[in-house]
Order: sequence, then structure tokens, then C-alpha cells
Amino acid sequence: MLEEQAYSSSLLLLSGGVDSSALASICSPAAALFIDYGQRPAPAERRAAAVIGRLLGVSLLEIAIDLRPIGAGLLLDEVSIQNSSSPEWWPYRNQLLVSIAASVALRHGYRDLVVGTVSGDGSRHIDGTVEFYEALNACLQIQEGGITVSVPAISETTEHLVARSGLGEDILGWTVSCHRSELPCGACPGCWKRDRVMNNLGILQGRSEAIEDL
Repeated sequence: MLEEQAYSSSLLLLSGGVDSSALASICSPAAALFIDYGQRPAPAERRAAAVIGRLLGVSLLEIAIDLRPIGAGLLLDEVSIQNSSSPEWWPYRNQLLVSIAASVALRHGYRDLVVGTVSGDGSRHIDGTVEFYEALNACLQIQEGGITVSVPAISETTEHLVARSGLGEDILGWTVSCHRSELPCGACPGCWKRDRVMNNLGILQGRSEAIEDL
């Protein structure tokens, strides 16, 4: 069980997706961080993170760092690099984002970085596994700063996490998960996962399309 007081000095990576939004509700972090690293859906993700942060009473920090020159996969374009693990694979994305977020946490005085990785993420990418985050946390810990990274939902499915969060369609309807666009393409792993979760939980959909009007 996630204890709220354990995250009172934590910074949460908030992508505007279902997993990080559910964690924002459960953990009540000191603040959340959205990173625009050049991903195609960044405008929609930023708006979603802003709305969700406001609805949950979590202050949102934003930073833009252009990683497109070293990117690949659906989040960048329709081209995957050789030997990529999946069509959406962006080389070392989570390692890069956690390193950036840890630097932001350090500058703002937060001791812990929380990431919304869930149990199914490791089936597609090594950087979604327990072993990866243990190694990454060890890497951060041997450096100056003393920042830790935690993945409190890594043993849970998204459905279980959302059910525990108590969030309903009024908030989850704002979440976005598409890899390709500001509007759901319906044909990428991010869209498929969101559709599966919403259907399994019996949650109505459609509000993510309206977020562009905010």
C-alpha cells in the first residue's frame, strides 16, 4: 500500500497518461513534472498534465529539452531504428527522462522521484522492469545529490492501480496516451492500452479529444 506521507517531499513524473495520473491521486506528491522532450504528442500531454494536476491539486513544473536528434520510433516519426525492441522504442528514453527529472528534483529540493511504471511495461521494454529501476536508482545514489527514484506501482496492473486511485471518468477522460499525435490515432500501443484499460474498468471515453480546446 502506498503511504501518502512517504511522498510528501517527492516529485512525480506526470505524462498526462493513465498510470501517472492514478499515482498522482494516490501519492499526493509535493509536485509533478511534465517533460517535453520533442515527442509528437507533447502538446496534448502537456495540456492533459496541466488539467489533471489542477483537478488533483498538484502543482505542475514543466521543462522542455529537445531530444529529437537522438530519438526514434512512433513518438518521433514512423521510422524505427535497427534492432529496436518495438515500433515505439525511443533509445534509452526512461533513463534520459529520469536523469532529467532527478536534476529538476535536486534543484527544487525534492528528495525522491516517483515514476508511474506498472507491471506490464517490462514486457515490451527493459526500461520498464524492476531490474532496470534498481540499477538506475543505484546509479543515482552513488552520485552527488542523494536523489532516489521509486516505482511504487511496478507490481500492479494499470487496472488495479486505477481502481485503487478512485479516479473516475471526470479525470481519466482527460488522459492521453497516443504515441503519434495530439489526438488518439487508435492504432498505436499507447492507444490500445488506454482503450483496454478504459473498457476493462467500464469508463466512458472521449474527453481527451476535447482537451485541445482548453
